[in-house]
Amino acid sequence: MLKYFYVTKNSLMEFLAYRLNFVLWRVRVVVSILITYFLWLAIYSGRDRIFNYTQGQMLTYIILLTFLSGVVLSTQTSRVAEEINSGNLSNYLIRPLNYLSFNLFRDLADKLINTFFAIIEMALILLIFRPHFILQTNPLNLFFFILSLIMAVILYFFISLLLSFIGFWSREVWAPRFIFFILVAFLAGTYFPLDIVPRPIYALFELLPFTYLIFFPLKIYLGNINGFFLIKGFAVSFFWLIILYQLVKIVWQKGLKAYTAEGK
Repeated sequence: MLKYFYVTKNSLMEFLAYRLNFVLWRVRVVVSILITYFLWLAIYSGRDRIFNYTQGQMLTYIILLTFLSGVVLSTQTSRVAEEINSGNLSNYLIRPLNYLSFNLFRDLADKLINTFFAIIEMALILLIFRPHFILQTNPLNLFFFILSLIMAVILYFFISLLLSFIGFWSREVWAPRFIFFILVAFLAGTYFPLDIVPRPIYALFELLPFTYLIFFPLKIYLGNINGFFLIKGFAVSFFWLIILYQLVKIVWQKGLKAYTAEGK
């Protein structure tokens, strides 16, 4: 187990070696959040409540996206496709480690450093703009929020891995990942709470795994929940965790059979 913690440590050192790339990524995230923040601030101009959300709830939702993007949506799984296409995957297959666990701990480094800076950025936004931010103090809500966050991290890890496994059959991986993650950003609720859409559409969203990446944890944090919402949300999340885990194992095994490493 100790060897995987060294994977996290080495990955953190890589971030320090390529600081410019990381800084540009964080700037992109902050700019995106600020655009959404000011858009909703303008929408609420002169209004107290829209779509059953108060201004404070909506702005809290948007600001917390900075934190959740660092925890959930940061990933290093794109490197899996690169390693498959370059043949460098062979270097890991001959080592005494589980490649999926290796990537999980490599992802952990990404999430740690992104979360650290996301907290700083969120604090600066609160300090500079002083919005009405809701601080959740209910221990039960905080417990379910953290639990949903852990499940969201694992869900996104499995989804990202499956997309990278395209590399076993195609060298063109970047474009499918890019297009797919634009859709994920929308379906996860990174632009607005998903329950403001018409009820039939929201009912469809509730059946998809993407709803439980961002929207579900934030909804729990805001406290706009009931027992049925929690039970249904965690049940669907757990269902998708099982399905995606099985898909990862199946696609991984089939991918290894198709894998070639010319010149390696």
